[in-house]
Amino acid sequence: MKNTYLLVSASALLLGSAFYATHDATPAQAAERGDAAACAALAGKTIAPDTVIARAAWSPDGDTVGGTKVTVPFCRVIGVATPTADSHIGFEVWLPPMSAWNGKFRGEGSGGSAGALSPGPMREALVAGFATMSTDNGHLTDNKDPLGGSAQGWAFKHPEKMIDWAWRALHLSTVAAKAAVKTFYGKPSGESYFIACSAGGHHALMEATRFPNDYDGYVAGAAPWKWTSLMFGHTWNANPALRDISAVTAQSSAILNRRMIAACDELDGVKDGVIADPRRCTVDPVEFQCKDGQTADCLTPVQVAAARHIYHGATKSDGTFLMPGQVRGSEEGWPAQNGGATPGGSSMEFWKLTVFQDANFKNVDFDFDKDSARAMTTKVSNSTLAATYDETTNLDAFRKRGGKFIFFQGWADSVITPLMDVDYTNKVTARYGQDKTDDFFRFFLLPGMGHCGGGPGYSHIGGATGAPIKDDADHDMVKALDRWVTKKEAPSLFIGAKVQGGKPVATRPICRYPLEARYLGKGSTGEAANFACRMPEGKFPPQPM
Repeated sequence: MKNTYLLVSASALLLGSAFYATHDATPAQAAERGDAAACAALAGKTIAPDTVIARAAWSPDGDTVGGTKVTVPFCRVIGVATPTADSHIGFEVWLPPMSAWNGKFRGEGSGGSAGALSPGPMREALVAGFATMSTDNGHLTDNKDPLGGSAQGWAFKHPEKMIDWAWRALHLSTVAAKAAVKTFYGKPSGESYFIACSAGGHHALMEATRFPNDYDGYVAGAAPWKWTSLMFGHTWNANPALRDISAVTAQSSAILNRRMIAACDELDGVKDGVIADPRRCTVDPVEFQCKDGQTADCLTPVQVAAARHIYHGATKSDGTFLMPGQVRGSEEGWPAQNGGATPGGSSMEFWKLTVFQDANFKNVDFDFDKDSARAMTTKVSNSTLAATYDETTNLDAFRKRGGKFIFFQGWADSVITPLMDVDYTNKVTARYGQDKTDDFFRFFLLPGMGHCGGGPGYSHIGGATGAPIKDDADHDMVKALDRWVTKKEAPSLFIGAKVQGGKPVATRPICRYPLEARYLGKGSTGEAANFACRMPEGKFPPQPM
């Protein structure tokens, strides 16, 4: 059906009311007219300080937004916040019909350094009955830029836009969205949740630590809690390819990944093509180096050196770690992140355009002693880079108000090393103790899952990880969060799935950290029922390796 918009100005609404009053309407028609009128009334409103609703359109037949087709009716609200003269924070709020609203609100995260909305997750939330919001983080991605969402031109000489991206855009968009919800429905939302991964996970931690009252709960994963450390790590990992493009290739990464998994797959007692916990895998890639006369299924000395470098992690010359290394089993994603002509993701332009504001700076020349030190003290408006971009483990206010946080990460993430999120969780646990941490913050590591989803292992537990195989709180993190917040029932595990060709071929418990899934010794290793969550046995080798 062709999309139809009921755009109604305030004056047209007054004229139309007389028309509606003289014509009979079914209850459904009357309800839709009420939704359309309430939607139109939002247009032009100053919904929050320095925040205006630029457009509000009722779409009775759905709409298509950025290639995402929405097939249910909703009010599409487009707003702009301008907290500074150099700010332009775009956001959208999608409001289901009053009869379909579940009374709750969801914010949706984004990825990379992107300046773009997240219509896919918004559609998912809308269909589930949520009022939902997404923000462009204060800038728009230039789709013609070869770096896409990793490009940093928007930050060059724009410190206020840096602050908008780091934390301000999400907070102000959330405040405005909640005001729009209250205006449209005539009452505030009940529970508010934020669902995100990657940079969105970073923003989730920003919200929970800086604005603890914005959301009642979070499902967030692959969160670089210290964005500056992530950029150090990405620059470090890109260094081999910057010096020799043959160091990280699709072929070498595939060989390394396949042989590393073969060497470490059964360390957990199960052969399933997955390294369950890479912290146990200490294989030196030199074992896969080509012998004299060998040219196939092996690595060159340059490729071995690159792998060792990436596993090791970013360090200063005195051995001080700036960022943990990538783990074994994550190699399949290395070419896209650490190889090619522009390796390093967002770090490719971060130092020269965002931090040092020097268009001639080259990452291959980054000095991990001197440049890391000057980066951390670089001024951003009236603050520093570290204070603007990095989070803390101080969740005191969020915990005190009863907030709940489901944190997740894939053990095969090639973009954000899972050791970073393990480190964050360990620090949170050290601050509050295990029992008190479990009361509000729970971490789930997914064996073999890549960046936010995908990979050879177990995923599909909702959110960014993929659709769960069952629509309940034992399989879906978002439903589990809602149950935790509303019924005080905390999740102890999820049932993850290995999916091939769109069908689940194996299941596995995804245990609450620090527990891990252990095979009970009987039955199929492809069935979650034959595993139990247990504490790891023995000690892990020193990390990183």
